[in-house]
Order: sequence, then structure tokens, then C-alpha cells
Amino acid sequence: MQEWAVVMTAREPGALVEANVRWHLAGGAAEVHVYLDRPDDPVAPGLARIPGCRVTVCDAAHWRALRPRRGAPASQMRRQSLNAAHAQGRCAADWLVHLDADEFLWQDRPLASELPAVSELGAELRFAVMERALMAGQAQAGLFDGVFRRASPGGKGMDAVIYGALAPHLREGMFSHGSGKCAVPVGQGFRQMVHESYLEAGGKRRRAPAWRSTTTRLLHFDGVTPLHWLLKLIRYRGQPPEVQAHILPPHRMAQIAWMLDRMGGLEEALEAEAGLHRLTQPQADRLRGFGLLEEALSFDPGRLPGMPDLSVAAFDRALLAQDPDLWEMTGWGAA
Repeated sequence: MQEWAVVMTAREPGALVEANVRWHLAGGAAEVHVYLDRPDDPVAPGLARIPGCRVTVCDAAHWRALRPRRGAPASQMRRQSLNAAHAQGRCAADWLVHLDADEFLWQDRPLASELPAVSELGAELRFAVMERALMAGQAQAGLFDGVFRRASPGGKGMDAVIYGALAPHLREGMFSHGSGKCAVPVGQGFRQMVHESYLEAGGKRRRAPAWRSTTTRLLHFDGVTPLHWLLKLIRYRGQPPEVQAHILPPHRMAQIAWMLDRMGGLEEALEAEAGLHRLTQPQADRLRGFGLLEEALSFDPGRLPGMPDLSVAAFDRALLAQDPDLWEMTGWGAA
């Protein structure tokens, strides 16, 4: 039986990172490699005490070792890919999955059972994504409440019909990405990017062939809480223009424009987030008609032993404590 591991670069409240680590270790991961994007992240000691979790603090020394002349890249996507390459060099498992802290693997059957066969293909293993959604008017008590939207298999023309006025804010039916993520065989020339991988040989690089997993799907929580989503967009908007151009596709820019037009105070911002993000009953009915809504899947990491407080209130408190300067930039006053 072949083993798999996870790598992530994280800058999130500790509860989310810890939940991700514990979920994947409980699900069969041999290791979880966490690269903390903040050099002073207080979650580091607690994560390091979890058996199977390997923690790297991305401080100046880390980036000098990876990029002696240039240090940490401005682009978070570049930092992610460099850290994934670093993890491959120290990973003891046969396969490495590249995730974000808000992405969780859901196994319909054990992922490990699929790996020996796929290893014969010389391909990356891709996980189709489903994105969490909350219904309009639905109270959110836990971080992982809600249902899941499936990515649209159609093109832009079909998506315009399916989603109507919402279509410019979506890509493949997702507020974030419909690309999914991938696992690669360790030590076989695969270079992991954020969503896909490349094969490197003889100084040349080509897109790796891909096999879609038959055992495992990706659950994405794009905005674990409404406040989390709002602050994510504000952080994106604060990036240098050249970084924005690299990391923000048109549908994300459309979301930012939507929020900037409506976000005034905190109450108005939360109303705007709900107006864009939450599924109305007619929207849910339409997704059901196209087979794009998954309502039967019950995702509850909180049932596992050792999990931190996964309430919305605790998460938002930690979020504000983590980025007080970002909160001040919003001009929304005290939370």
C-alpha cells in the first residue's frame, strides 16, 4: 500500500489549520507539512506537538535558504509552490497533496487504495472540487455548516444560462476555483503549482498528464465565515497591482468590485456578502435541476478527538486578533 501526505502554506487562525491537520491525519495521511506564512504565527508550537505534523516557519532564514538572493516572493502563489517543492524534498510518503488550509479531502473510499494503480500512469492525481454554500437566512454556528456546490462542466455560455446575473462572479460555478487540486508522486520530477503540476526533465517543463480521482473529492470553504471572506477580499485588494494581476482572475475582481460598491460599514458589508454568497431557494432549486448541488454530504471535523473550538464566534475573534492592521484598514470600527 502506498502512502500519501499533505502540504500547505497557511496564514489562518489556528483553529482552521489545526482542524485541517487533524482531519487529514485521521483520514490516513502519513504526514502533514505545514508552512506558516507568518514568522510569528502563535499556532506553531501546538501544531508541532501533533504526531505526524511537520511545521516550518517561513521566516527570513527559510527564504534565504530557498531564494538566497531574493528572499520571500511577493506572490502568495509563488510562496506556495516553492514550499511544496521543499516539502517534496523531505517527504517520506509516496504521494504529496497540495492544499490550502480551507480545503479538505473527502474520501468516498480510501485514497490509499487508488494510489498503486495510478502510479503506473506517470500522472498527477486530480481531485474534483465542491465549494461550501450556505442558504439565505441560514444561521451558521460551526465553521463547516452548509451544503456543497459542484463545479459546472459547461463553458461560459452555458454558465451564463445556469447562473444568470451571478455568472460574472463565478468560474465554473465556483466563487473561488473549479480546478480542484492534485497529488503527485514524490521524487519523480513533478513540480507542484497551486492547482496543477508540471514535469521537469532535461531543463524543459511540460504540463503533467492527469488522472481524475475515483475515490476522493476536494471540499473548499472559500470564506470559512462571512467575515473571513470579506477580509480575504480586502487582503487581495491590498496587494501590489502586479501581484493582483497574477493571482486574481476576472471573477475574483468582479467580487471585489461588488463588495467595494456596497461595503460601507460592517453591517452593510455583511449584508452585501450574504446577497452575493448565499443561495436563495430559487438558486438552490436551479442547481438541483442541473445536478450541481450536493446536500447529503455531512462534513463534521468537530467529531474527531482533539479538535479546537470550531465555532464561528471563536474563529472570528482569532481572525481579528491575527490581522488588527487589516481590520483597521476597513474603517468598520470595533467588532
